Amino acid sequence: MKNLSLPMPDLQRGFSKFGLLMMLVLLVSGLTFGLKILPVYLDHNFVKGVAKDLIADGRAAALTQGEIREEIANGLRINNVRDFNLNSVTLERENAEPVLVIEYERRVPLVANIDVIISFDDRIE
Repeated sequence: MKNLSLPMPDLQRGFSKFGLLMMLVLLVSGLTFGLKILPVYLDHNFVKGVAKDLIADGRAAALTQGEIREEIANGLRINNVRDFNLNSVTLERENAEPVLVIEYERRVPLVANIDVIISFDDRIE
């Protein structure tokens, strides 16, 4: 049987202080980025969900542009979405079928003078 020798204990090392610091910096920057960007996507999903409900229920066919925006505003108020411009939702008709177009951009300040711009362009038929 062959004798397997283990490396000497003085050659075995774990994280260095620099490696630990780099892991901490990456973790904090990832959490910062995630906690600032995630609410924007959650708000957009609420807007999209309200618009899909209007189309799925068939109510959008009978409503005007202003009434659609009012219905979306009511749904967003329930879900506590505050920073949404209702003018970014438009009602179009294709072959007598209503199509809701949601098109807007959000600018999120990340760190100091670095901003993240997120643009959304959805068509809900």
